[in-house]
Amino acid sequence: MSQQTTPRGDNLFHVVLGRALVPAAVAGVVTSVVLGVVRGLAGGVAGVIGVVIALAFFASGLVMVGRFVRDRSEPMLFMAVGMAVYFAQVLVLLGVLVVVRRIDSFDSVAAGVAMLVTVLVWQAAQVLAWRHARVPVYDEPDSGTVRP
Repeated sequence: MSQQTTPRGDNLFHVVLGRALVPAAVAGVVTSVVLGVVRGLAGGVAGVIGVVIALAFFASGLVMVGRFVRDRSEPMLFMAVGMAVYFAQVLVLLGVLVVVRRIDSFDSVAAGVAMLVTVLVWQAAQVLAWRHARVPVYDEPDSGTVRP
C-alpha cells in the first residue's frame, strides 16, 4: 500500500485536523448516545457538552499552531508557538471546567467519560494522520551537487 506525500503548499496542521476531527466527533456522539441511554437525558446532554469541549480544545490548538507556524525550518518558533497555544488552552479549559462544575444538574461523570473517549480517538487518529502525512525531516540534497 503506497502512502501519498502531502504537497508542500498544504498546511499540515489543517490536514491533520481534517483527519482527526471526524473520527473523534463520531466516537464522541456515539458515546453521548450510549450515555443518554444509560444515565438518562442529563447524561446524554453532559456527554455532548464534554465532546464539544474536547473537540474545541484539540481543534483550536491545531488551527492556531497552523496559522502561526508557516515556516517549517524554524523549530524554535514552532516550539514557542506550540507552548504558548497549549498554555492558553489549558487556562481556558480550566475556566470552562470551573464554570461547568458549579452547575448542579450537570452530570460530570458522563461528561468526563465522553471527553475521555473523544480524546483517545482524537489522539489515535492524529498519530495516524501524522504518520501518513510523511513530513520530511531533512532537506533532500541537490541532485547536481557532488559532495566529498
